[in-house]
Amino acid sequence: MTDLARIAGRYDTDKAVHTHYLRNYEECFGGLRDKEVRLLELGVKAGGSLLLWRDYFQRGVIVGLDIDPVQIEDSSGRIHIYQGEQQDTNVLDRLARENAPEGFDIIIDDCSHVGALSRASFWHLFDNHLKSGGVYVIEDWGTGYWDDWVDGVRYRQRPRNASRPRYLLARAVARVQTSQALRHVPIVGRVLSMAKAAVLKPQAHTHDFGMVGFVKELVDEVGMADITHPKLGAGASRPSKFREMRISPGHVFVIKS
Repeated sequence: MTDLARIAGRYDTDKAVHTHYLRNYEECFGGLRDKEVRLLELGVKAGGSLLLWRDYFQRGVIVGLDIDPVQIEDSSGRIHIYQGEQQDTNVLDRLARENAPEGFDIIIDDCSHVGALSRASFWHLFDNHLKSGGVYVIEDWGTGYWDDWVDGVRYRQRPRNASRPRYLLARAVARVQTSQALRHVPIVGRVLSMAKAAVLKPQAHTHDFGMVGFVKELVDEVGMADITHPKLGAGASRPSKFREMRISPGHVFVIKS
């Protein structure tokens, strides 16, 4: 049993149930344990996870946000709790200003598990209130597969289409796209690009609802250097805002560049 698991067993937190979450946290946060970290958790229920983080990071400042009022006993004075919605940027700015003016080291989203709300809080906090090298964690992203969840939809397995004919057709289109003659006829190039996309789209059986869709949007950010390639991409060239992104069952870790 890890130290984090032992601590979690003392408190009312569902993190004690999700032991693989605790293993992931121990692996990612172990090197920060003795640091003066600033940690924010969105969605704290009864507040047990805040006590868990207080005990684990013995020099840390622990901040929690929940839509409901939360009362806990904390003799250390290192826990600060706010009431509000995760997408309320005014509340997010205030708690960051009062507790982490130089940015948070760790932000954990264990809040609504609704794609649109998690997206809103993610980008505001990531861009404005997470340190470079800081870690943003998203919990329970699999709700997007749950048909009875607010924005979840049941996963439907689709039959696999024969890929070789599509590949051959896409390869033929790609060869035409790179021809010297087409460089002077931009509209034809755009039509061919649309045609290739239409041919290839059915190859991938992707599920894009709720939190699952949001996480897949984050994958696009990982690929931003290719998306904005000066010759082959679109938009102003820029690197990804992410140094690294790790995905495991129910868990996403994003490390800021």
